[in-house]
Amino acid sequence: MARLKLRRCQEIGDSPTVLGRVWIHGAGRVLVGHRVVLDGRLAPIELHAMSPQSVIILGDDAHIEGGASLEALSSISVGRGARLGPFSKVMDNQHHPLRGNRHERPPSVPLVIEEGVTVGSRAILLPGAQLQKGCTVAPGTVISRRIPAGVTVGGAPARVLRREVMG
Repeated sequence: MARLKLRRCQEIGDSPTVLGRVWIHGAGRVLVGHRVVLDGRLAPIELHAMSPQSVIILGDDAHIEGGASLEALSSISVGRGARLGPFSKVMDNQHHPLRGNRHERPPSVPLVIEEGVTVGSRAILLPGAQLQKGCTVAPGTVISRRIPAGVTVGGAPARVLRREVMG
């Protein structure tokens, strides 16, 4: 049943789990790794690869919760073991500039979520965000820049709340 729900994906790894609804649309490519869990029971998950050059990559053991939305005009990469919380929003393009001609689309900036990252519910990841290995994003956080490995960030805009202590 999971493979049937993922039929619009170009690559599907071993043992995917799809619960509830998943919307996969757009002209681009969606690549799903091994043992990925898409839990759309709470609300549908949206994977939107907009243009033919767009790519969304879900790494092995990634876990996406209900209501999450990933919108790629260029690329979005979710690393191995990363978790995206309910109603999180991930996008690599703002769709219009804040100033000037609002009918022009700004350039896309690839968005990277590295291995072991946890993103809380209703967090928003904007173009250019790079979440490095093992960082944690608090619920409702807005991120538009690089977040170092092993830290916990929160707020809008994001600021470091806690650093991992190596010992």
